[in-house]
Amino acid sequence: MKGTTLVTRTAVLVAVICTPVTVAPGSVVVYENWDNEFYWEIGVSQWGEEWPGTFLDITQPPSQSGERKNGTFGKWWVPNTASHDPAIRWMRGEPDAQVARTSDLTILDWNGGHSNFAAYTLREYQPGEAVSTAARWEVNAPYFIHLPNSSDLSQGTPAISEHAYVGVRTKLAGQWHYGWILFTEYKWPAMWAYETEPNTPIDIPVPAPHAAAGLMFLAAAGVLAPRRSRA
Repeated sequence: MKGTTLVTRTAVLVAVICTPVTVAPGSVVVYENWDNEFYWEIGVSQWGEEWPGTFLDITQPPSQSGERKNGTFGKWWVPNTASHDPAIRWMRGEPDAQVARTSDLTILDWNGGHSNFAAYTLREYQPGEAVSTAARWEVNAPYFIHLPNSSDLSQGTPAISEHAYVGVRTKLAGQWHYGWILFTEYKWPAMWAYETEPNTPIDIPVPAPHAAAGLMFLAAAGVLAPRRSRA
């Protein structure tokens, strides 16, 4: 098992790269996946059929199996159904899991000004914000759209930054536990975390790993593991 990082709500991120440790009450458990050990493969949903990818359990380390089960999160690609429709990438929670969405409709230009797509997209959190019950919680939300008739998943219009924190929550023993996932390149989960105390907000780390200074800080603190490239 990869090492876990235990962080109290008032402490600075400190890595524990060692054997598993006991989780103290009211702590934040952070897992890092900078070497892409966990491969978050995208699933396909079309015409009522699904071809699932892998599913992320934020309570487990990167060595998890990617099994689809209650409380996990999947990334889905919904191909365009007509020549004038865009293809959409969604993040979706399985039963007992939800994602934080924007409160207002986001207008995304996907066809050079000729067509727009309006949606309640994933809410991108900024460093220092807290993920809590105040968010607009839904089962799913889009985070990337693609031009019609295109199967190229590298091109399109993003709804969140290339490196962005998204808020999530999952039910454990019937109670909500809040967490976050750090997206990278719109596909990798570089880090994820959850609060072990139910119904308790969780803070977005400061400084932000997606900022150059933040990367240097976290590397110095030992939070970041060497990252290997992956085709």
